[in-house]
Amino acid sequence: MARDRPEKEAESDMGIQECLTKVLTGYEAACGELFPKHPLARFIRDDFRVMVESIIGADQQLTCKGSSGQGGWVRGPWVGMFYGPITHGAQYGYYPVYLFREDMLGVYLSLNQGMTEAKAHYKSDAKTALKAKAANFRALLGSAWERFPLSEIDLAPSAPSNNTAFYEAANICAKYYPAGALPSEEVLVDDLKAMLTLYAQLYETETAGGFGQESELDEPKEFLYEDLTRFRMHRRLERSAKLSKLVKVKRGCVCEVCGIDFEKIYGEIGKGYIEAHHLRPLATLKGLRVPMDAETDFAVLCANCHRMIHKSDCISDVGDFKSKHFDAGAAIR
Repeated sequence: MARDRPEKEAESDMGIQECLTKVLTGYEAACGELFPKHPLARFIRDDFRVMVESIIGADQQLTCKGSSGQGGWVRGPWVGMFYGPITHGAQYGYYPVYLFREDMLGVYLSLNQGMTEAKAHYKSDAKTALKAKAANFRALLGSAWERFPLSEIDLAPSAPSNNTAFYEAANICAKYYPAGALPSEEVLVDDLKAMLTLYAQLYETETAGGFGQESELDEPKEFLYEDLTRFRMHRRLERSAKLSKLVKVKRGCVCEVCGIDFEKIYGEIGKGYIEAHHLRPLATLKGLRVPMDAETDFAVLCANCHRMIHKSDCISDVGDFKSKHFDAGAAIR
């Protein structure tokens, strides 16, 4: 056991470049050896995965998996990242993934789709359906996918029935890294974070019901992916029609900062008009497998106060925000 420890520690210190190189240079030879307990299969499944998780800030919602096959070597190994509300694995939904060519001449960082549900639903037309859906996703993203400019990828499938052939059809956008000319670690890490931000953007756009919709709240551009994801999840909680309706039942429809009652001012058209503001700090949303209490986890605010509290340092304390930032006299004037 003691002899294994230095090797595992060294592997845990690897970066993306070293991990990609290890697979690209060793996979073809490994495929000629027994699969069970093979060190490269374990490396893809464990060490490579753990390294990626350390970069992306994985949690209960954002996870990573690596595969070189189940019971035998696959033609094209992969390491993918999966956001729980979209998918928990490579079988369905869409997700960022490192896809290796069968001939190991290179690897793609691809925003890809699960093929299992497409195969089951569309049968022999699965590839056509995957390509059509990929085109629709690119349309939703607008110009945002230009950093990953490849709408078509070449995984050198040795047979049209191989998974690699379906991954080709399912590609939304990608960037290619040739085996002999991998970018620097800094570029690879930056690409990975950019891909994850694109992943979050696609989910946000898709769940918003289309493109061209303005955000209800300003998005801080400097957020890294993990924080941006939590920010967007925070916002989706505030947008939830079901939650919002329940919050209004529990807390009423009078702004808890400025006291405006839209029904008193505008009559019938103002009845029930108020916004639900989620009070949980962003850090507590990690994993997001927590119950939401409409009465204690939310406040009701008018649109102006809602925007202002998000610009303040009192996002979780309406009373503190009111005492620090709200001037009742100025509001009356």
